[in-house]
Amino acid sequence: MRIGRRRRRSVAALVAVTVTIALATGCTQTSSGSRATLYESIDALAADSAAIVVGTVSGQTDDGDTTISTIEVINAPDNPTLGQNLTQQNSPVSVGDTVEVRQMTAPLLTVDDEYLLFLTPTELSGDAADQYFVTGADAGIYVRDGDEFRRVATDSGDTLPDVISIAGTASE
Repeated sequence: MRIGRRRRRSVAALVAVTVTIALATGCTQTSSGSRATLYESIDALAADSAAIVVGTVSGQTDDGDTTISTIEVINAPDNPTLGQNLTQQNSPVSVGDTVEVRQMTAPLLTVDDEYLLFLTPTELSGDAADQYFVTGADAGIYVRDGDEFRRVATDSGDTLPDVISIAGTASE
């Protein structure tokens, strides 16, 4: 009888270790680190975003291991699911606004390039409180390519379209 209890404890311990490993590895590794959410649609990406902007990177600064890009907003497309999964609602971003985007990993935004970005508030304190992260690390970055925007990180594990067209954003 004693062997039976010992065996059950061993099996229970093995199951607990297996579950712990499964939970710990549940995050997906991408080119920009680990994250828990993989996006299967633009609507899902928008639901986790406070803002969608089209803008040009006008400058960058470094804050330790973080790059902060200044974006001049030229369009602020809407999506019916925008912000649905957020607990805190931020002020909307409008055409003519300037937003700052914090990135700690590649692919970094490039000065003078135009992007379509899905953004999430940093929820940090101080000056960083008004800044944004890219939603899904790099999932929410599309770069201008003619009259379309092409996904920057195609190896992120997300099932997002490689190309997006936004009405009213044709390049000049």
